[in-house]
Amino acid sequence: MSILEHVEASLAGFRPRTQAEFAALQLARRFDDLHRFPRYLAAARIHSKPTLIEAGRTALLRHELNRAPCAELFFEVLAEQERKEAA
Repeated sequence: MSILEHVEASLAGFRPRTQAEFAALQLARRFDDLHRFPRYLAAARIHSKPTLIEAGRTALLRHELNRAPCAELFFEVLAEQERKEAA
């Protein structure tokens, strides 16, 4: 079984337990990035649902401007927010 098949199989029974996990699942689907869903779940453990949604909106806006992949922009926005909070 390939890594992608393993991840896909593990997601088959996934049920979000929090609103942040649900938001993470929806964002991964929206960005066509389910193969990296564990990374979204890790972000959901650190960030609130509103933070995840706002990062998703910002990523979509930036995607319109420069055509970089939304998923990459999403994690870039989250990193920027973490740096602001740490300062």
